[in-house]
Amino acid sequence: MYHEVDDASKLQRELLERYEGRNLEEVFKGETCKTPQGSCYKIEDREKFKIKRIEVDKAKSAILCDLKILQGIGEAKEHKLKTKGFNTIEDLRNHPTYSHKADEFICKLDESPMDCIREYFPGSNPKQVYSSSFRELNDFLFFDIETLGLRNEPVILIGMARILDSHMKVTQYLATGLDDEKPIIQNFLSDLNEETVFVSFNGRGFDLPFIRSRAYHHGISRRLRNHHMDMLYLSRRTWGGALPNCRLQTLEKHFFDLYRQDDVPSSQVPAFYRTYMNTGNVGPLVPIVEHNKIDIITLARILSKLNEDLITAHI
Repeated sequence: MYHEVDDASKLQRELLERYEGRNLEEVFKGETCKTPQGSCYKIEDREKFKIKRIEVDKAKSAILCDLKILQGIGEAKEHKLKTKGFNTIEDLRNHPTYSHKADEFICKLDESPMDCIREYFPGSNPKQVYSSSFRELNDFLFFDIETLGLRNEPVILIGMARILDSHMKVTQYLATGLDDEKPIIQNFLSDLNEETVFVSFNGRGFDLPFIRSRAYHHGISRRLRNHHMDMLYLSRRTWGGALPNCRLQTLEKHFFDLYRQDDVPSSQVPAFYRTYMNTGNVGPLVPIVEHNKIDIITLARILSKLNEDLITAHI
């Protein structure tokens, strides 16, 4: 912990010197984004990105081959049924005992695949990844927030991204002052629709409840009940036994050979932001914005890797 704080202090001093006299537009090349709730600073970027996904037919086939989805069927029963020619849930529609359950499951899968998969598999079950095959790519909203504390403190940055064709469009809403929190949140919420699927890293436990709480603080009421794929829980379930931990940067190093340079630890974000507030020097904002952006891109890489592993292992 001492080395982390010491290294962060050294980086902060270097940034203050390097960016002395420079303004937001010079450094980030963004723009002031005005809303009825106030204004904030909007930064946009595009990254080449091709996400791996399982084809819809193959995803559906893999799901239907797992007879254990149906209540009352365990491994032994599944093996026995398959030896009798009941290899898929489709086949079980002709079974005297399981026909009703099979019909019910298939109807739900056809009607709303993501709802069905969420109902039958808990949030950390790797089969949740199959649900991503049934939605359009631009439905997925990869997002991450930066705050001044773990609770009851302002949000200072919300970053989000969508994949469009072979590119990822990253949009970040940055608070240039604490009065910018409300427009940051409003801009984030305005980008959502009924089809939006959240993709986060511990967003179920932290980011989304935090946004909801801060929105309520500003008199904004949103339930935010969209589908949510949390990469933390899926990563732990899939790779937890093979890695020392499933922290985001551990996954980056192990799977993507990514080692961050001049990164600000999340614990030091409040100190860096307050230095910016006290000095007006934009230098301390630079690693905060970059840290947030890399987090978002890594989310998409993890989802792609999860799909790739399923393709290799089962399809």
